[in-house]
Amino acid sequence: MACVAAAETISLKSPDGRNEIRLSTEPAFAYSVLRDGVVRVAESPIALNVEGRPLCGGAAKVKASDSRLVSGSFATPIYKKASVDLAGMEKTIDFEGGWSIVLHARNDGVAYRFKTAFDAPKVKVLDEVASLAFPSNGLVSYAGIARNGHQSSWESIYVKQSVGELRKAIGTDKIVYLPLLVQYPDGVNLVVTESDLLDYAGWNLRAGKAEATFESALARLPVTEKIENDQRHRRVKDRHDYICETAGTRAYPWRVFILAPSAAKLCEADIPYALATPCALAGDLSWIKPGKVAWDWWNNWNVSGVKFRAGCNTKTYEYYIDFAKEQKVEYVIFDEGWSVKLKIMEINPEVDVPHLVKYANSRGVGIILWCSWPQLVGRQHEVFRKYAGLGVKGFKIDFMDRDDAFLVSYLEETARIAADYHLVIDYHGMYKPTGLSRTYPNILNYEGVHGLECMKWEKDTDFPANDLKAFFTRMTAGPMDYTPGAMINMTKKQFRPCYDLPGSQGTRVHQMALMSLYEAPLQMLCDSPTQYLRNQECFAFMAAVPTTWDETLGLAGDVDSYAVTARRKDDVWYVAAIGSWEPQEIKIDTAFLGEGPWKAEIFEDGPNADRDATDYAHRRETITAGEKLTLRLAPGGGWTARFTKKTGWFW
Repeated sequence: MACVAAAETISLKSPDGRNEIRLSTEPAFAYSVLRDGVVRVAESPIALNVEGRPLCGGAAKVKASDSRLVSGSFATPIYKKASVDLAGMEKTIDFEGGWSIVLHARNDGVAYRFKTAFDAPKVKVLDEVASLAFPSNGLVSYAGIARNGHQSSWESIYVKQSVGELRKAIGTDKIVYLPLLVQYPDGVNLVVTESDLLDYAGWNLRAGKAEATFESALARLPVTEKIENDQRHRRVKDRHDYICETAGTRAYPWRVFILAPSAAKLCEADIPYALATPCALAGDLSWIKPGKVAWDWWNNWNVSGVKFRAGCNTKTYEYYIDFAKEQKVEYVIFDEGWSVKLKIMEINPEVDVPHLVKYANSRGVGIILWCSWPQLVGRQHEVFRKYAGLGVKGFKIDFMDRDDAFLVSYLEETARIAADYHLVIDYHGMYKPTGLSRTYPNILNYEGVHGLECMKWEKDTDFPANDLKAFFTRMTAGPMDYTPGAMINMTKKQFRPCYDLPGSQGTRVHQMALMSLYEAPLQMLCDSPTQYLRNQECFAFMAAVPTTWDETLGLAGDVDSYAVTARRKDDVWYVAAIGSWEPQEIKIDTAFLGEGPWKAEIFEDGPNADRDATDYAHRRETITAGEKLTLRLAPGGGWTARFTKKTGWFW
């Protein structure tokens, strides 16, 4: 340990020297973020206000500073890579009064967090100052603005505007939720998010008082709540004047700044996952199985050419299960309707859940049940015990629509209890991921995105643009329950929403490409078995796409125009590209494949996809690694391919 002068600016750089985070202690505590020596986040005040304690970040004296090299890696069987490299530098600065600030610098970003070591078992955190100041009002930003403040679905469409325009747009009564993407003139992209959010409120932002600044906006702990809308929501009626009551000795969430040389490389960042608390589950975790899910709700249980009346009933679900077995789809979900009017312990007599679970398990298909979160509060053991006993494999939990400390702790508690019963979890209707899947790997997916489900009712939304923004912003924080795979595809001119027989904006191949473009260990297939069987050639390709990966690369991208990724599972590569309503021509280098010839199975927009969005071309060819490929995307288009090593002369 080395003593540090109180007025000294403390700096920490990443192993490659490109990323830097600085902590200034006078005239007030503030951090700044640099890349390549250029300021990306200007000096921004920070402090932690704990009741009955001197302000952490006030007039404090530095006692000591300790730096360490972080090294090693850990296996990640349910992630976008087979393992995560932990390489980084970390510096802990201890202050008088029993608290610290920890700085962390990696090649993919930097972060800071508070730590306390108070003697009291519990303390009240009154507030946290976690500000954000940018060097200029003119920087380009992509931000999601919460529709209803801290009671939000976190599903607003990301809006492109300057930092100055963003401040004006949110005014005094709205908040920006994370991730927030900011771009710089030299091509650098910065994403602001958080990691290791436990027993605390989520980090959001409101407009600051000075130009190009934002202030933290953390929800206060609820006092009373009201259950509304048939147990879909627990609305906060009033709140305490503090964020949470928490352990006196603990680490607080990481404030994370992902840094990439281009937008295309954002998808490769690991820092939110790498900084999260390691796995809290012990023993054999082979019961945690990622996979694809045949979904019922979006397609409104619409199957045809059958001898029964389709709907939320036993015969329809038998049909979905048979379809999943034949197509090697790992799960079927029973969405809203399987229980009696959202009474989770009472099964709808039209849906014979015990029979269906047994029927599915005998065919190697798992059943996941949907529920709204108020039905589970305080009853997780009761509910999970009953349905795990029947053989159910997981739950999709919906409508959280908050990120206060009560809700955050509920998510951790629910995942931990679910693991006791070997149940996987999909958190729908919630905020962005914060690395919790590292701590509880049975959490396979999260929503927090303006997903494809909204095409059932929205007419004027530009979904190809939304798909791109979601990839570069929201998905940077972690996996995303977007629910792709529509087979009724329409051009911009043709599109109309339809609740009962929905379709998508953009081309068929755009939808196919989303299967590997988006990170989703639990990937919902939105369309009906009927539509997939009518389009078997396309669906066979989609059904074979993995949902976890050994390697992920960003090949090319522009937030407003196109995105191209390459992902590898074992020795098979998938490449996926999507575009905006403007037609695109993109050139990519296949050097990532390594040496030798490769068999490529390619789906691309057909020559008439600009007027019939279902038009596609399917071809096979042999390429040599390092060849340049030209991807031609129709308006709202896509391109996707599977590359396998060529070992013989024939397919």
